[in-house]
Amino acid sequence: MNYNFQDRTILAMDLAKKDGEEILRISQNSDLDTKEKGTKDVVTIADTKSEEIIIKGIEEKFSNDSIIAEESGTYHTTENEYTWVIDPLDGTSNYSRGIPLYCVSIGYMKDNKPMGGAIYIPATDELFVCELGKGAYCNNKRLQVSTTSKLEKSLTTIGFNNRYPEMTTWFSEIHKNAMEKMYNVEKLFSTVISLCYVAAGKIESHMELYCYLWDICVGSLLIEEAGGKVSAEENKPLGYLKLDKQIILGTNGNIHDEFVNIVGSQKNY
Repeated sequence: MNYNFQDRTILAMDLAKKDGEEILRISQNSDLDTKEKGTKDVVTIADTKSEEIIIKGIEEKFSNDSIIAEESGTYHTTENEYTWVIDPLDGTSNYSRGIPLYCVSIGYMKDNKPMGGAIYIPATDELFVCELGKGAYCNNKRLQVSTTSKLEKSLTTIGFNNRYPEMTTWFSEIHKNAMEKMYNVEKLFSTVISLCYVAAGKIESHMELYCYLWDICVGSLLIEEAGGKVSAEENKPLGYLKLDKQIILGTNGNIHDEFVNIVGSQKNY
């Protein structure tokens, strides 16, 4: 595949595929070494090994770039205008239980805006890639969001961050609101894959409440390059300077305003 992508996009593709194959191999060997990470969260040996592979690959080619990684934090932040944002294994809970909905996400930003990146789902061998102004693709096929224009005919996925128990009531109200107004509501336990599915037209929308920068960096651009729309609550722009407590609403664009209202009407935090 050659769409005149920048060298960083090509590197993201190569590393995502290489990394995904490694975490798939680890799972097949059943050597996950799962450990608790904070409240209601886990980390496996695949998370850390995956991140090491990605960071090493970036440092070999772009040693002056900054790196933000989920497991190890921020690496050598410099005055360079490029910053990599890495989620070495999104859907760790799925992965640790043998559920094949997990992926690798590697993106880069310039001047604090997503510019490109890649997402690889090992179990289905799907490589998603996007670059600003150059479209979104999966395994060489150009992506296009769905054309559904009615909220009641729209399928959405939804995710809540269980590390914030004080938000449970708010999360529950939003979920109830979505169930009442939409065709159906699902939960995949992977923010990144859910955003990929919006871009691919498989679902009409996804909302993730209190996620992280590495969850949305590539997926948000993927949706936009596929013709969709992303925002934070109340149709505010996403904040790529913020590491945590992100709210992302990604849709096919046709139902975006109504979808935003599902969250806005319940806002009580």
